[in-house]
Amino acid sequence: MSITFGTMPHICTGAVTAAVEAYSPAGGLAHGSLDATAYVCPAHVDTARTMWTDQGLTPFTAQAAKPNTTRCGAITDFRESAPAPTSTTEG
Repeated sequence: MSITFGTMPHICTGAVTAAVEAYSPAGGLAHGSLDATAYVCPAHVDTARTMWTDQGLTPFTAQAAKPNTTRCGAITDFRESAPAPTSTTEG
């Protein structure tokens, strides 16, 4: 398994409060396989959810661990061939 670390296409200094997880279907479940997570501030939760939905993934928003020093927009991607982050929402 490969792990890719990247960032969403926005610049933000907000405090990360949410981990927006991205799941692909597996075993008959929409939340079957965790593929990626975007760490975001409250202002970018919808941006991250839209980004995952646009990639055909099912988003799930969880509270980010505290304390953290992660930058808003950081991504951890577990897919073998991770597509470049994209979003239709500006923040």
